[in-house]
Amino acid sequence: MSLLWTILATIAIAAFGTGFCYWLMHKTQEVQSSLWILEHIVCPMLNILVLLILVSLVYPLVDTGIDSLEFWEMLSQQGRTTDLLNILFFVGLLLAFIPIVGHPVFFLPLQSILTIALIFNWQHAEVANSLQLLPSLITFLKVFFYMLLAWLVTRESSIYLSRWLDHKFSIEGSIRLIADAIYLVLQIPVMLIYSSFLKLQLGG
Repeated sequence: MSLLWTILATIAIAAFGTGFCYWLMHKTQEVQSSLWILEHIVCPMLNILVLLILVSLVYPLVDTGIDSLEFWEMLSQQGRTTDLLNILFFVGLLLAFIPIVGHPVFFLPLQSILTIALIFNWQHAEVANSLQLLPSLITFLKVFFYMLLAWLVTRESSIYLSRWLDHKFSIEGSIRLIADAIYLVLQIPVMLIYSSFLKLQLGG
């Protein structure tokens, strides 16, 4: 799958995931217990699924020896899918309690990098001891610079889009979910940067 199709697929998946969460929260806004479960459990888990789908689309762009279908087959054969979902969910919970880091501009790149690091480590288990999963200083600086850029882009675009959406459909409070969707889409460069760093260690 080309980068363009990956971006378009990511936009569609992110829009569906966040839109579905918004619809559920809108329907249960008068039931506080249900709203809490949706906001803190269901929607974060749905975002993780979207992130994992995104990784399955981006990873083959770097590792051309595997496609999206083989990516999922690899996870299922090794019984890693549930492990990965649980790890990402609990890491997300922990990051949510850390000031600043709990913001999507920080924790989504961290989740993205962690996801690819785990998958890369499992895929190349035979040489795992010789791999450096911690990003190099150059890779870290690239990701950090991009995170700041993503924050600026999301801040401006989400305000405009949420105003249009709220007015178009006579709703309120869509800005947070629109921002989440944009942040998800903007994880593609983070994944490419980190994946390229890992691949170089294999002589790719």
